[in-house]
Amino acid sequence: MRTSGTSYDCPRCGGAPMKTRVFLPVILLAIATLWVLLVPAAYAVPMPFVNNLAGANEVPPVSSPGTGFASVVLDPTAQTIQVNVTFSGLTSNSTAAHIHCCAPLGTNAGVATTLPAFPGFPLGGTSGTFTSAVFDLTQSLIYNPAFVAMQGGLPQAEAALISGIENGMTYLNVHTMNNPGGEIRGQLEPVPEPTTLFLWGNYDDGAGASSSLEKAQAELGRTARRGGLSRAAPPPRAKAGRVGYHLVKES
Repeated sequence: MRTSGTSYDCPRCGGAPMKTRVFLPVILLAIATLWVLLVPAAYAVPMPFVNNLAGANEVPPVSSPGTGFASVVLDPTAQTIQVNVTFSGLTSNSTAAHIHCCAPLGTNAGVATTLPAFPGFPLGGTSGTFTSAVFDLTQSLIYNPAFVAMQGGLPQAEAALISGIENGMTYLNVHTMNNPGGEIRGQLEPVPEPTTLFLWGNYDDGAGASSSLEKAQAELGRTARRGGLSRAAPPPRAKAGRVGYHLVKES
């Protein structure tokens, strides 16, 4: 059987040329997987979690033309978190925005992060864009005091929030004057690890829309260039891996 590919001489076949097919994607996948395994735990790549914000996600659902997108970059090793939010079309001015923890999709949970909103969040309008500093999860600034008290202390609150985010038990909620219980929200879901991103990088959803992973790739690249994820520089391979994770930002 003849196959297209790269020719080479086979010593066992009297030097006759043979053909073999080089599966470049498989080779690249193996390299990407090996990279993930070799990154030291001390330089773990930040973990992005994302979702659309909509009134239909509220419990009970809220009728609102408002839309938004939230992305959270969690680094359990460095004990840091960064929050990015964009929203528009709210029925009235925003009054609060924070992460609720810890309850499964379709249920309500208490407020875990600081009240009424993250430091610097654009309250008082119907649209806005927010990119937070990189918050230290070991400090009280990021937390709702009631959440800390309920968990039994700051270390326990940190552990609960990290676990909640990692296990799909948190949602980001934007509250407004017309909807004080929340107008648009979204359950935070993980972005696939670098190997899965490699496999799905050219995914087409069949509807002609560009892949959310491609949008994620562009957004985290912009966030990293803005210095939003900056901290003590890790080894080169860990730094390269960091921008391999990508966040989505849609309106």
